[in-house]
Amino acid sequence: MNHLRRILFPFAFSPTAASLAPSVNEMAQRFDASVILVNAFNPVPEYVYGPAPETPCGSNERPILFSPALQQVRNREERCLEEFAQAHFSGIRHTERIVDGNPARVIEWVANCEDIDLVMMPTLGLGRFHRFLFSSVTSKILHDVGCPVWTSIPKLERAWASPSEYYSILCATRMSPEEDVVLETASLFAQAYGARLCLLHIQSLSNEDSEQCTPQSIRQAFGRACSTVGWGISPDVCVRILNGKKTSDIRQTASEQCADLIIVGRGRERGVFSRAFSQLCTIIRESRCPVLSV
Repeated sequence: MNHLRRILFPFAFSPTAASLAPSVNEMAQRFDASVILVNAFNPVPEYVYGPAPETPCGSNERPILFSPALQQVRNREERCLEEFAQAHFSGIRHTERIVDGNPARVIEWVANCEDIDLVMMPTLGLGRFHRFLFSSVTSKILHDVGCPVWTSIPKLERAWASPSEYYSILCATRMSPEEDVVLETASLFAQAYGARLCLLHIQSLSNEDSEQCTPQSIRQAFGRACSTVGWGISPDVCVRILNGKKTSDIRQTASEQCADLIIVGRGRERGVFSRAFSQLCTIIRESRCPVLSV
């Protein structure tokens, strides 16, 4: 990720989603990006499933015939979406879309059609217990959508001085070739916010090449990522190496670094819930700051 041009903001008219509007606005202004607000209209889940990911973006789908009462509800939500966008994003480029179908399916389809660079959404679900706070929609988006996803769980014990004002960023990486994009993203955000950056390498105990993962080699890899986004490596970038893949180590390091943002890879496996993905869910659920998964 060496640019940020389009941000997708799924909005379901919930207080949790509305509370993220200032963060989305600030992010868009910071990177001079446009915002696409999308609402999935899904009053009858068994009846309206939504577009398949492979559905062509320019195709003229057959309109769904709602009852007059449901059509009035849809029209009202469309107006509310326009009013919300005008109230919170009038100073930046933005568009609104209301699409019929399952929220996760709609978000994935719009992200593909609009060539989205970043999805910003909350993770708070409707569960009654802490372990169920991870929304099923967010979980599916993290698993299926290819672009980076910014997530945040609102918590009373953690508040930011201002939306998306990052002073310290923690980037957790496994230093595999596919992790270059994670380092590029860390470089981009550290440069944009002038933030301190800590590179945390999670080293597998069974990795035969573990001896190659030294602070120097990690700095060299990060230096290559910096050159990709046109930024020289900062001399105050710290490097930490941890053995094993315990999410508690990431949480502890984030606390020690007073991290305002955690950047981590999601893993490249699709179609199955890989171990890396399950760890990501735990990191997001337990984090006291936003998590940007790449």
